[in-house]
Formats: sequence, C-alpha cells, structure tokens
Amino acid sequence: MRVLSADLWEPAPGQVVTWDVTPGAGHVPEPAVPTYNQRNHLLGARGGEPSVWIAAAFDVAGPVDRAALEGAFRDLVAAHPGLRVEAVRRPDPEAVGLVRHDADALAWRPHEGPVTRTADETRAHLVAELSRRCAPFGYPAFLPAAISRADRSTVVLGLDHLHTDAWSTTVIVDELAARYAERADGARVAVRPARLLPADPAGLPFVGADDPRLATWHGFLRERDWALPTFPLPLGVPHGERAPQRTVVRTLADAATAGAVAARARSAGASTSAAVLVTLARAVADLGGPATLETLLPVHTRADDAARRSVGWHTTTVPLRIDSGTGHPSARAWAAPAGDAQRTVPDTALAETGKALRAARELAAVPLEQVVGTLPQPLRFPRRDIFQVSYLDYRRLPGHAAAAGSRAHHVSAATRADDLQVWVSRTDDGLAVRARMPRTATATQVVDALLDRWATILAELG
Repeated sequence: MRVLSADLWEPAPGQVVTWDVTPGAGHVPEPAVPTYNQRNHLLGARGGEPSVWIAAAFDVAGPVDRAALEGAFRDLVAAHPGLRVEAVRRPDPEAVGLVRHDADALAWRPHEGPVTRTADETRAHLVAELSRRCAPFGYPAFLPAAISRADRSTVVLGLDHLHTDAWSTTVIVDELAARYAERADGARVAVRPARLLPADPAGLPFVGADDPRLATWHGFLRERDWALPTFPLPLGVPHGERAPQRTVVRTLADAATAGAVAARARSAGASTSAAVLVTLARAVADLGGPATLETLLPVHTRADDAARRSVGWHTTTVPLRIDSGTGHPSARAWAAPAGDAQRTVPDTALAETGKALRAARELAAVPLEQVVGTLPQPLRFPRRDIFQVSYLDYRRLPGHAAAAGSRAHHVSAATRADDLQVWVSRTDDGLAVRARMPRTATATQVVDALLDRWATILAELG
C-alpha cells in the first residue's frame, strides 16, 4: 500500500466512470449515533472546514467490467454499516447527527465521464469529483469510480473521513478486488453474500473518575497548560493562519534496514514503532528541538477479528512523550564512532520509548469525550492542525499480499495546513513516510532536513 496525498497522485489516463448512489424514494433511514471523532469532524465541516476524504485505489487487468464492478461496490456497501450512514444537520445543541440507510433501498446509476489524456488531467478531474462528492453532509459521502483502459484499469473508491480510516483502505482493496474478480470471471453463483458486520459502535464506555489512565491524560495536558502538542520547530506560518498543504513522500529505510532496526528494537525490549518514534525525537533534538518530544499518536480500536475486517473510523488518539536519549552518556552529537560503545540512540532510549508507547496505548481505553469533558479548564488548540505521528505496519493488515500485487494506493485530500503531521508505513519494501506541512520556505527547509536526519539515524540504528 503506497500512502500519498492528492497533490502527488499520478493516475494514468483513460475512460473515467463514476456511479451516482441515491436513497430510494419513500425510504426512512434509521437514527445512528456518531462517535466522538465523527462528531468533531462534522462540526468542523459545518463550520466551513474543507472536505477531508480518503481514496482507496488499485489496479485490475483489462478494461473495466462495469456490471461486475458495480456489483462489487454494492456488496461492499451492503456488508459495512459504516458506509450507509448519512450526516445530518440538527438544531443546537445537538448540531449534527447520523442516520443509516438500508442497502436494498439504494439506487445505483453509472455515469460515463471524460476520456482523459494525461495523468495531470486525470488527477484534476478525479480530485474535483472526490472533493465535491465526498463531502460529509448528504448521502452518499463516497464516490465509486474507475479509470478504464485496454490493458490495465484502476478502481477508485473515495470516502469522506466520516466513513473510513487508514486501516479501512486495506479492507476495501481486499474485498473489492476479490468480489470484482469473482463477478468478472462469470462465477456469479460463487459470489460471496454480503457479510453483515456489527454497526459502528457509539463509543467506548466511560472509565471511573479515579481511573489512573484518566489522571495520566489530565496530567499530560496540565503540564502543557491545557494545550494540545504542536511541532516544536518553526514552520513559517503566522499564528492563526494556514498555508496550502505541501506533501512529502519518501523512503525512510529499505527492507534490509527496516529489518535491522526491528531486530535492534527487539533486543532492547521495544517494537519497530518505538524505534521509529525515538529516532524521530532524536532528529528533532538534533535540529534544535527539545530533548523530549511531545505528540499525539493515533491508535486503532479494533478489538477482535470481526472489527479487523470492518470499514469505518475506528481510531482514537493518545498522548506520548518520547525521550530522545540525548542526555545519555553514550548519545553523542551527530556522528557517533563505529561500534556499540557510542550510539546516536542508546538502547536505554529505545527501551524507555517502548515502555512509554505501551503505557500510551493503554490510554486508548479512555474515551476522548470523557477526557475533554472532565478537564478543569477548556482544552486549548494553539493551531488548527494537531502535531501527530502515525505508524501502521501494512504487512499485518487484511489483504496485504493482494494490495502489493495491485499497485494499491491510499490517497488523501490535500487542503491547508499550519502544523506537521506524519504517517509512517511499513511494507515489504521497508519504511516510508508521508509528511503533511504548510507550503512555506521555512517548513520546506526544516522538514526536509528533519527527514534526512531521521533516515540517517534509522540507518545508524540498524
């Protein structure tokens, strides 16, 4: 799975096909309860925030079999309740809500779009359609599409963030590819029936008021004067302003280096994700940042096998402090001597980050609405964006092998930014990063230097 943003997407040209999906006349949808993430997302959209969509894209052989692909799209929507929710505006104080449609009451109509000639033309057309069709209010907040070509075609399903998260893109690719192949091969009797998954959960249960995990959340925010973390190096955006988004996608470590990093982390009692985080913290410190990096970490809330195959927004966020290890006697400046005596990131820092990461993930059991609702002072947002670092090992997700063989892409909308956000992915090719930041000269210089330094430290770690 290649993770990138719309500004870097290069879909090959061809015949664009999309589908309109509308609820049937006379159908009355059932009420549904939004999660905390969904509610905040909808309130932002209601306040004028731009559309935040995610698209799953993958290749299939030959020209598109439209009937087979429509059937695959229908099956997917029928199988996943999260794809049938519609966001609705409500009077204050509720402001926003959800309703859920019946799959059998949906009408599908194909629409033949343009025949594009270049990747730029194809991207411009699809991004415009995705931005228009994947807005959260109204149904559907997703766009089924394809780019048909004589030799190899591309299937695209774009969804507003209301419906999906990064993990879900792998499930979408896996299920759509399998269902399309069955239908296109003519084995209609073998097409798997829609596997009805549980509806999206309304949220985690509140923990006790004296739960130490809630106290940890409060302590993290108290020490920050009730403000969420921001990237500690300059990005060149005046306070209160945002700039057009710049996206950087690059390799952090090849497969051999990633394997060596994983082995080194295990020997210190940590994970590869801990190694990725502590080396980022060290790179920030080397560029003049603090010795301890504070950030937010998205983590998934999929607790069982059924949830692993679900499509929806099943993530929460936890706070994390990462000690870069710069104060350790064996942690010298940039070029440490060869051998084990002196290392840029000592084993103690790896071990401590592993411990901190395990403790942070325990905080995922505390609902975010409880954290915010029990603060003694209002939560402060120094910037519109939140400094966060995400790590996802795609090798462990459903459909990884199929995704690798079909040029699968996770494509996110490109909007505006005032902070740094980082997504690290591990695949069979190694470690890659997608970094989202403001498009300013300062941010370009700082983040490019950061990514260079980060890759160097990872290579030294292995």
